[in-house]
Amino acid sequence: MPQPTNDVWEVLSTARSIRRFTDEPVDDATLHRCLQAAAWAPNGANAQLWRFVVLDAPEQRAAVAGAARSALATIESIYGMSRPADDDHSRAARNNRATYELHDRAGELTSVLFVAYKNEFASDYLQAGSIYPAMQNFYLAARAQGLGACFTSWAAYQGEQILRDAVGVPAEWFLAGHVVIGRPRGRHGPVRRRPLDDVVFRNTWDAARADIVYGQGARPSRT
Repeated sequence: MPQPTNDVWEVLSTARSIRRFTDEPVDDATLHRCLQAAAWAPNGANAQLWRFVVLDAPEQRAAVAGAARSALATIESIYGMSRPADDDHSRAARNNRATYELHDRAGELTSVLFVAYKNEFASDYLQAGSIYPAMQNFYLAARAQGLGACFTSWAAYQGEQILRDAVGVPAEWFLAGHVVIGRPRGRHGPVRRRPLDDVVFRNTWDAARADIVYGQGARPSRT
């Protein structure tokens, strides 16, 4: 069973995306701590042009399930994914099984929709810099408390309108992201990432190391 930790370096190095969860619900006190961490995040001018919508009621969970189904159809097409055979025990098969399980159980899980106000003077991308730190704080706070979390794309594709309608988000707010949270079935980290020397340049662009090749520890996200 994953254990809580106050060691920030352990949190950072073991905060894997969790896609398999137990049936145990997330209690309100623990969820509140994650949301408080999100609200402590840095943001432009400290304007706090964000809202965090907890989705745990039956109607909203049903909408999340619909958004997940829509996203899965898109993801399968992009990555050529399909459900692995029962006798396939490869790493790719294990990863895909976890991805399918997450989508299949989307309507059973608690999640949070992160919404940001559209400023007339800034692009969505620029404004995103003032809400993505909140999402990361939420994610890391979940890990610190022994929970698991996963960023999803369910608020994108056709799922955006499904979730917007279910929550009643007006047009002047954009859906910045969506995070599932729960009790992990399995364990945290360590995360698999490229060596730091592969991704850090100093002062000048290094074309020899800039080719994007998906390899071990650098697979594209499928949620």
